[in-house]
Amino acid sequence: MPYPIQTVAVAGATGNTGPTVIRTLIASGFKVTALTRSAAKTTAALGPEAKVIEVDYLSQDSLVSALQGIDAVVVCGVGMLPEQTNLIAASITSGVTRFLPSSFATPLNTPGKRTLRIHRDKLLTSLYLHARTSLISHTIIHTGPLLDYLLNIGVLVNLKSRTITLFDDGEKRFSTTTMATASAAVAAVLKMGEGSANREFCVHDVVTCQNELLELAKEVVLASTGSGSESGNAQEWTVARMDTGECERKAEEAFRVDGDSAMGMHLQKVVGVFGKAFTSDFGEADNRELGIEMMDRKQLKEVLGRFA
Repeated sequence: MPYPIQTVAVAGATGNTGPTVIRTLIASGFKVTALTRSAAKTTAALGPEAKVIEVDYLSQDSLVSALQGIDAVVVCGVGMLPEQTNLIAASITSGVTRFLPSSFATPLNTPGKRTLRIHRDKLLTSLYLHARTSLISHTIIHTGPLLDYLLNIGVLVNLKSRTITLFDDGEKRFSTTTMATASAAVAAVLKMGEGSANREFCVHDVVTCQNELLELAKEVVLASTGSGSESGNAQEWTVARMDTGECERKAEEAFRVDGDSAMGMHLQKVVGVFGKAFTSDFGEADNRELGIEMMDRKQLKEVLGRFA
């Protein structure tokens, strides 16, 4: 299998993580092609640095044509089937050597996680890739919840409205990663060449819990307003609570009505991270091998501060 990897196609170029991944890969010296359903929209969003090709993810001819001369494919926002398996098949036909599926989440290393509906497509994609290791290598990166994405939409803690919904007692510890670090991990595994082939990596910026995030968020807001006492600031926050067991029950009810229920998906995401039956702390992650340092308390506060 020819290494090193030099040319990379990114699918989902204008999604939540796509632009950051593309810019990181370009800065790391890779030649990047952005695959998109709308070339005009993607070119406007990314600028001239990345080559942009409009594709139809349901057309093998379209995908095979776009992947000529590509060493690796990275999927950021095309996580559904059959689009992702179509990409894998087209990658094999085109001679692509490495495939990174849409996997920025939790490792599916327990039977309980593998049975969650939210992980169905990722599990099927993983099985599809494992069955084709003689034809194409793969690398899977797990990041846990994407910290800055969730802070931006007010999940975990909402610094602008000074509100938080604590799941159970708020003490469940979980690994979480910024989009910048997830993108750095993508570049790192591609630079490893054969050393990252057919492997799974866990990376995180920090292991934290909601109560810790709330404490830090209060400090950030207090510093940004420059007024009021610490105790007074604490009284301004609205704290709600949600039981993950109830979330699980409501998700099951929603899926009985609609197997693809958006509400069911949302509730299962909560359960997958904060549910008592699931481990969300990566423990000894692969940061050192990937050359990625973890955040300290000050750096975590700086991330929170961007959303105050």
